[in-house]
Order: sequence, then C-alpha cells, then structure tokens
Amino acid sequence: MKKILAPILALTICAAALAGCSGSSSDESSKADTTAKTDTADSKDTSADDTEPVPEDDPSAQLLAQYPVNEGAYDFTQGATENMLGRAILNHGDTSRLAAKLQRTIDDPKAVTNICYMGDSITAGSGSTGSSKQYTNLITAWWEENLSFYVLGTNAGIGATDSYLAVHRASRDIPPESDIIFIEFINDQDNLLYQSSMDSLVRYCLSLENQPAVILIEPSTEGGGSPQASHLNVAKTYDIPMISYHDAIIPEIDAGNFQWKDTSNDNVHPNDAGHKIMAQCVINLLEQVKNGLDSENKEVTPFDPAAVPSPTDDKFAGAVLGSSDTPDIVEVTDAGTFTETAQSGNFSGGWATKSGGKITFKIKCKNLGMLYMKNINGTFGKVSVKVDDNDAVIIDGDFPGGWGSYPKADEIFSSDSIAEHTVTVESINGDTNPDFSILNWLIS
Repeated sequence: MKKILAPILALTICAAALAGCSGSSSDESSKADTTAKTDTADSKDTSADDTEPVPEDDPSAQLLAQYPVNEGAYDFTQGATENMLGRAILNHGDTSRLAAKLQRTIDDPKAVTNICYMGDSITAGSGSTGSSKQYTNLITAWWEENLSFYVLGTNAGIGATDSYLAVHRASRDIPPESDIIFIEFINDQDNLLYQSSMDSLVRYCLSLENQPAVILIEPSTEGGGSPQASHLNVAKTYDIPMISYHDAIIPEIDAGNFQWKDTSNDNVHPNDAGHKIMAQCVINLLEQVKNGLDSENKEVTPFDPAAVPSPTDDKFAGAVLGSSDTPDIVEVTDAGTFTETAQSGNFSGGWATKSGGKITFKIKCKNLGMLYMKNINGTFGKVSVKVDDNDAVIIDGDFPGGWGSYPKADEIFSSDSIAEHTVTVESINGDTNPDFSILNWLIS
C-alpha cells in the first residue's frame, strides 16, 4: 500500500521575513498529527511487454516509472503518497553539506541553525491561509520539533520576482551565516537567461563562508508550466538536491486522480494542502539524510569556483542592486525631470518622474538590468533606455487590467568586460502617460 504522510501543522519561528505578494499570517499553532493515513491502491505494473521504453535522459520519466501515479482518485488534503515523495526528489545530489548541518544540530542541540528561504510569492506565503501553513514555516517547524528548538527561519520571498532579480539581491537578503538555503522561483522561464541567473545564484550561495547546504524547489503553474529543465541543469552541475513539487502532483492531475483546483485557488499559488505537500517533499529528503547519518559523508569541501566551471561563465558574478543609496556604483550625472524618490516594498532609493523627461547616469558594469514599477493606474508610460551608443531598449511601465502593481526586472545590456557606461532613460509617451519609476539598477 502507498502510505500518506501525516499532516505537518506546527507554528515556527520565522525571522526577518520580507514582504511578499499576498501571503497572510496568523497566530495559529498546533502539534503535528502522528497518525499515519493510508490508501489502498496498488502500484501499476510497469513490467508489461508493451511498456514504452523510458528515456534515459529524462529523470522525470525515470522517476515516474519507478514511482507510478495512484490507481484512482484520492483526497489531496490527506498529504503526499510515498510515490509522490519519491518522484519529488528529481536530483538527490551530494548531501554532505546537509548531513554536516544535521549532525551539528544533533551533537549540539543549542547551536542555532539558520535556514534561509529565497523565492517569490509562493515562498512569501501566498495561497496559504496563515503563517503556520506556509511551506517555509512547516519546514522550520519540523526542524524545531525533530532536531532543535534553536532554529531561525529567514523568509527572503518577494512576490512577483524571479532568479534574475534574486541573484542581484542575494548579498542583501541571504544572511551570510545561513546553514541551509532553499531557492524557489516559479516566475523563471526555461531559457538561457534564467539558467544563467540561477547558475550565478547557486554559485554565490555555495561560496558563502559558512558552507550552507543549497536545495532547489520547483513548483508548478496550472497546466504543468515549470522552469525546472533549466534549473535541473544547474542542480546537476553543482550536484545539489532539487525537489520537484511539480513532479509530485502534475502526473496525478494528468491521471485524473485530483484536479488543479484541489491544489490551488488560482493558477500558481499552492493552497494550504499544496503548501503542506510541498513541505513534505522537502522534509522527506531531510528525514532520509537524518536517518542515514551514520553512512552519510559529513566532510564538506569548500566550494572552489576554479574546480567547477560555470556552464554560463558565471554571467552574474558579483551582482548587486544599485540605487541612490549606492553612489559609489551609480552616479547621476543629470537628474533631469526624475526628481521624485521611487520606492516599493523591499526596494528603495530609486528615481521617478511625473512629467516625463529624462535622466542620465554613469554606471560601471559588465551587465545591466533595470528594476522598475509595472503600474495599473493608467498613468505610467514607456521609456527608452540607452547604454552609450547602443540601440535603445524600450521599457513599458503600464500594466493595464493587471492583477496589481509590482516591481519588474528586465535585462538591458550585456557585454564581455567591465567598463563605465553612460545610461540615459527618457520618456517616449510625452504627456499622455508621464509617470515612470526606476526602483533600482541590477549591476554585475
């Protein structure tokens, strides 16, 4: 029989939480229910002569063959089946860093373990009905209940963001003392830009002096959309664990065992049951490593960038956010009409105009991106962004009929070497849509 894991419902300590998209919070607290649930369906027979061969280069298909979908409908709210959990470990990777952190906690339960969750609105808690039901807090609660009360969870989830923005805010938002770093970005796409940004983000995390364990988490959109193919290339390059909530649930939905609406109240964010299963998929790996500590390698070798070449040439190495608060890396040579101060949520020190016009900067960089406001109020217009004599990039701040105003990051310029550049931002909508806000520059 396939077992259903017990629900994990416990309140945790989550410090330094950053604002997200629409995550909610509450003071609810309860102990985990230790009563196991079961379902009576047997696994499908995959040994029949007419079984299609499984592609060797498709780990999702390999795992689906090993851990088939349930034979029949079941209640999604009861938690993940063993086969769902098996499929979720899309890349097991080298768990020596994780084993070392677990062993330290067992040896010294009063040593503080710092867990950082870097992500988007899902990580920020959107879709859950309370803080105790967010996947991040469920993971931290498991650590608190099974290992040590001395655990600090830092939620670095910001709604509507992606790993391109994250690699630039990593040095600001990921505590350098982090012991474990979970990374989740459903807003990425399966392309080279996001493989490059995730690549540099993972390299940054692995290079931290505290030698944190780094684990990728892959959600899904309705219909099975996911950037996990690009992310998997990164996970395999650095031999790190990758947990796929996508692979846990989408085959079951495709088989008709439950519907997307059972997992989410929209087309992206997991509901309480979804957050619980996402947490269970991660906790399954933690438990496997914890239970096998005697045979786990716990000797951690510091990350050597020279020994592990980057498949994307570490394009965003040294990435940072630039604003009026960092005049050493962003110089305003002519503010023009951008005399207003722009800020939104976790981003401040920007430049804004309500009358169109232009602003000119000097920025030393190899790559440059802009973080700006997408606004639904109908007054925001387009700007041209010109780096030296290169072709202008057109950025549109208008988001008519959208779900809400939010910070958007776009790549502007990329080169092979670091140099000082003149960057001009100029409104092109005249007085029709004169508003525009530059929140930060993305510099690497």
